[in-house]
Amino acid sequence: MLAAQEKKFLHAILQSGAELDTIEKLRAAFPSYENAWRASSAALEQAGLNAERANHIARARDRVRPDEELRKLVGFGIALVAAEDDEFPHELRQLAHPPAALYIKGRITPGKPRIAVIGTRKATPYGLEATRKIVRDLADIADVAIVSGLARGIDGAAHRAALESSIETVGVLGGGLDRTSFYPAEHWDMAEQIIRKGGAVISEYPPASRPLKHHFRARNRLIAGLVRVVVVAEAPERSGTLITVNYALEQGRDVFAIPGTLFSAASAGNNRLIQEGAALLRSAEELVDALGISKRAAPPSSAGALTDATQRTILELLSEPQSVDELCRTTELPPAAVISCLSMLELKGYVRGMGQNRFQRVA
Repeated sequence: MLAAQEKKFLHAILQSGAELDTIEKLRAAFPSYENAWRASSAALEQAGLNAERANHIARARDRVRPDEELRKLVGFGIALVAAEDDEFPHELRQLAHPPAALYIKGRITPGKPRIAVIGTRKATPYGLEATRKIVRDLADIADVAIVSGLARGIDGAAHRAALESSIETVGVLGGGLDRTSFYPAEHWDMAEQIIRKGGAVISEYPPASRPLKHHFRARNRLIAGLVRVVVVAEAPERSGTLITVNYALEQGRDVFAIPGTLFSAASAGNNRLIQEGAALLRSAEELVDALGISKRAAPPSSAGALTDATQRTILELLSEPQSVDELCRTTELPPAAVISCLSMLELKGYVRGMGQNRFQRVA
C-alpha cells in the first residue's frame, strides 16, 4: 500500500508530464516520490533524466501544490490507485512495464473474467452488428466484463452492448479522465453511464493530459493486460488494433478474430490474423470455453427478432438451399451486399453454409 503522503507526490510528478520511463528512473534513484519531487534539476539529471524532463519537474514545483491537487482528484470522483495498492489490478503487475498508478473512476471487480472486444474506428455495419451480437450473447451465458478503449467504432459498440445487456464494462483511455481532456468527447456520457452501472473508466495519465498518439499504444498494453481473452471484431490490414493483439500474444492471452467477408477491406486484418493462427470466432460459447468458466443457458433466438428488412427477405428465401448468385438474381442486390447479409445471418445462427457457395436457413 502506497501511503497517501507518497501518492500526492507521485500525482504531482505525473502532472509535470512525466511518463512511465521517467517514473521508473526516479523510483530507482530516490528512496521516495517525495525525495524525487523535491530534488534539484542536477540531481534529477544524475538519476538519468534529460535536462528538458528534469526542468519540467523543477518548474512544476512552482505551480503544482500536491495537497491541493490530490483534493481536486476527489472532487473529480477519481481514485489514484498505485501499483503498490491492493486495489491495483493484479493482472497488470505481470506486465513488463506496469503503470506506476491508475486513475480510476468507478470500480473494477476483482476476479471477474474479462474479455477485450476491440476493432477499427471506421467500423462497417457488419462489424458493429457482429460486436453487438457477441457481447449480448456473452451476457446471456456468462458473468464476464467487457474491456475496450472507448474509441469510436467497434470500441463504442462493445461498451454500448455491455451497458444494454447490464454487464460490467471497463473503458481504458489514452488521456485524462476529466471532461476537458476526455477523448473522444462524444463518448463522455457513455463513460458516465459505465460508471453509474458499476463499471469503470481508467487511465494511467492524470487529468488534463491530452490524448497524444503514443498514449494509445501504451493504452493498448493495458487493455491486453487486463483481460484473459482478446476478440478482434473488425480490423483492416494496418489497424492500430493489431498493436493490442501483439501485446496480448506477448502476454500469453488467447486471441480470437471474427471472420469478415472477402469483399471488405475493413476485415482484412481479421482474416490475416486467422491465417496466422488466431482462433476463428463463431460463437460466444467459444469464448466462455476459452475462459474455462461455467455458462448459463442462453435464451433461444427468434427469427422474428430480425429488424433488418434485407436480412428478413434473404432468410425467407433460404427455406431451400440457394447460391449467392441465385439470391442476387432474386433480390436484385449486388454480390457484396448479399454476402455481407449472409455472413451476418450465419453469425447470428440463422443460416448455415452448405458448401459450393450455397446456404440454407437453420430449421
